[in-house]
Amino acid sequence: MTARDDQLTHQPLTGGNIHAPASVDHADEEELARLLRARSVPAWETLFERHYDRIYRYALARLRSREAAEDVAAATFDRALATIDSYAYRGRPALAWLYGIARNVVNETRRNDMRQQSYGVVEDWFHRYDGNRQPAALLPLRADSTEGLASRMDLEHAMGCLTETQREVVRLRYFAGLSASEAGQVIGRPETAVYALQARALAALRRHLT
Repeated sequence: MTARDDQLTHQPLTGGNIHAPASVDHADEEELARLLRARSVPAWETLFERHYDRIYRYALARLRSREAAEDVAAATFDRALATIDSYAYRGRPALAWLYGIARNVVNETRRNDMRQQSYGVVEDWFHRYDGNRQPAALLPLRADSTEGLASRMDLEHAMGCLTETQREVVRLRYFAGLSASEAGQVIGRPETAVYALQARALAALRRHLT
């Protein structure tokens, strides 16, 4: 079973014999929204094929874990299907709607991870004299080379010096692979503003990484 097939089995879909995939491929955003609300299988397949990789790469940029990014991408489409009745096209593409869901799922994932880490710190504190245990905080170091870890920490620190909007533009443009126009639609800014935010972000990153 493919990832797409697995994802589309999470919620019941109908209308698969009504709209041919070819017609969905050329549907504009407003028509696609209508077909999605009708739970047309070709429409949901089209949405998945167009945007899954972008949602995955965005989650990967935020979480830096392939497994976690895959979970977020799957949860995003699952939640989209569960809440599709509340979605309507109002000038912004479906990608912007999916991005909003993905951002919420990522934030929830990070909060859960922080709670898990807090529990781990407490547990390690009580077992710190057990020579057979390795502190949880050191476990990630075993998987990374010293050079790779240093580079990642430098990038994380540099990203932390950007504004939240600048960080989102960098993630969308360079990790998710969106065009400036698409990124602008996602964050609700004109394309020219995206270019300006991108330029300022890159200049700040260069200052902090050199």
